[in-house]
Amino acid sequence: MYKSLILLAGTALGVAALAPTASAQTANVVAVEGTTLSVGGGSAFLTLPDTRFTCRYDNDSGDTVRKQDNLDFSDYGGGLTGSIQTPLGGWVGAVHGFWSSISNDNTNTCKNTGSTTCAAANLVDQPGPSTVSAVDVLKARTSKDVDLWGAAVELDRPTGAPMMPGLFHSTYWGAGFDVRGLDQDMRIKGHDFTTDLFRYDETLNTTYYGGFISFGGEYTLGMLGIGGLWERWGLRSFFEAHAGLYSANTDYNGRFTPVGLDPSKLGLSQNDVAFIGGIKFETRKQLSPRTSLSLLSEYEYYSSVPDMRYNDGDGGADGIVNKTQIGNDSAFSGRTSLRLNIGLGSAGLYPAQ
Repeated sequence: MYKSLILLAGTALGVAALAPTASAQTANVVAVEGTTLSVGGGSAFLTLPDTRFTCRYDNDSGDTVRKQDNLDFSDYGGGLTGSIQTPLGGWVGAVHGFWSSISNDNTNTCKNTGSTTCAAANLVDQPGPSTVSAVDVLKARTSKDVDLWGAAVELDRPTGAPMMPGLFHSTYWGAGFDVRGLDQDMRIKGHDFTTDLFRYDETLNTTYYGGFISFGGEYTLGMLGIGGLWERWGLRSFFEAHAGLYSANTDYNGRFTPVGLDPSKLGLSQNDVAFIGGIKFETRKQLSPRTSLSLLSEYEYYSSVPDMRYNDGDGGADGIVNKTQIGNDSAFSGRTSLRLNIGLGSAGLYPAQ
């Protein structure tokens, strides 16, 4: 599931231009007559739609009573960010990106009743039995590994005089092209006491292609009454808000292997349009004329992520109404990274004080 990407970049907080001709300030670093590089890593958070694969069906009608909640995915992991940028006349050009890896697992138990049976359904409705039913108790162990990554090319332009000067020291507008990936691998193993019943394997990969606009800059904490203290500590604060429209292309491949029955395989694809919007905050501390350290926090909303809806189990081959299909839901992600910013040009990263 892990895609081999070389991402020159991290989740940059935008690029603002400030001051004289060849110097440019961004929400990550300050470049003076040269290129700057930012690298770092930290924690990541991601919410995804719940997984509901196993089911409970009615013994008399064979109809599914309800799906079981196999996995609630709202979890933390780790990740990397990186960025490279350079002044381009009155503009600032940047390539930036990120990679996060998050995993989760869960075991749920379903016990048969006098009127219902716990089961797992085949991916497709086949003649003959299409479910694997538990004798008494169905225990399903679900594991999911997720990679969330992205890479973007961006151009930013300062506004000249900052907008709302009482709040901002500098501001900029920007636009860029973005490619992102949401790659999911999942495995479910079901058993009844000591007897294996089934294994399910799934890959669900979504690639987003699109463009975005951004607005950001350096802001002051004076409005909170701590601006003077913040500056005496040598800390500077930046933000960027961004929003874009993307083509979301999803590919699904699943394999259901029941014990004692023929396995089933299914491949599906779906194209959709997604909105991705978010905001980033950075606090930066200068370490030397050529380096600084940043704490970068990013929060994003995805309007469209795949939500798999699986074939209903019915205890046989009749009466299945809902087939396996790719649905849609929304998601939220967050990342917090500690980043080192390094000036690569002939001059220092920061102008002389």
